[in-house]
Amino acid sequence: MSESAVNESTEKPFLTVVNGNPTAEDLAVLVSVLAGAGAGGGEPEPEIRNDWGRPVDRLRPQWGAPSSFTNLRY
Repeated sequence: MSESAVNESTEKPFLTVVNGNPTAEDLAVLVSVLAGAGAGGGEPEPEIRNDWGRPVDRLRPQWGAPSSFTNLRY
């Protein structure tokens, strides 16, 4: 027996059917969906900095507004 045959027999299967009797088409669809979900899109590209219209900036309080220091007691 060659080494490649030994390595192929010791690898775990990608998918194991536990219950039911799926057709070859059903297995092909399932394998393609799982492979597509597990495939990475590579490294994400860095976002271009946009200081003009970020939605996060609407949630931050404005400093210096009359309501900035409502919890201060003198």
